[in-house]
Amino acid sequence: MKFVDPDGREPIKPQAGTSQGFVAFLNNTRSKMGTLTGNNAHNAMMRLGKTEMNWSHMRPEPMTTNPFNTSKDKYIYTERVGWFDMSHFMFYAGRAYDNKMKKEGAQAVMESEGYKHMESGTQMGIMKVAYMDPVGEAVQDGYRQEMTDRVVAGHSAYSYEDLPSDKWGADFGANYFNPNSEMTLGEQLQNYLNTMGATKPQNAPNYSTLPTTDANLSEPTRTNHTTEGVFTKSNP
Repeated sequence: MKFVDPDGREPIKPQAGTSQGFVAFLNNTRSKMGTLTGNNAHNAMMRLGKTEMNWSHMRPEPMTTNPFNTSKDKYIYTERVGWFDMSHFMFYAGRAYDNKMKKEGAQAVMESEGYKHMESGTQMGIMKVAYMDPVGEAVQDGYRQEMTDRVVAGHSAYSYEDLPSDKWGADFGANYFNPNSEMTLGEQLQNYLNTMGATKPQNAPNYSTLPTTDANLSEPTRTNHTTEGVFTKSNP
């Protein structure tokens, strides 16, 4: 599946915010997504990774996360990973969580009595899903998005925060978020970002050089073809 980043260029000062600000934004979305717990939080995570076809681009685009592109706290700086684009982060959190649900479902089928009576081709298909890596599959989707963006959105392709946002968003979705927790989705997200060393944007080493707008950029000011964050102590 190919994805296109509808408005995800690179961090700009007007949208460089804080983790607390983004969680507050999430709490006040139309569905109050950040305030949800239990099965409602599960359903919200499933929605985050959904796509719909954009016929003008002839490719699918995110259904749920587009409003995140307008948040004044869209870009969050973390000491551990560098910048996160929270639109990317939340979309791939949803993708990885959906992958995790599919994996668990396939594992349950493999353990059922009916599995041994299925045709070998059907068994192999179920086995493939049962043994997949939810994070790895989501990150591969992210790489495919960036490759596509080279054609349709050159101003955005491989922007330095994109792939790290994809990876760590997927990690949150598959390995950290717990629908059985008493904490809300927003509280779990805040705790996760705290473990990443989320801090105020002024602490980023490139804060002073962040553009005030990306409207006139024909390509990112810095590209990154890996999931390793940049503008950190270990990878300046």
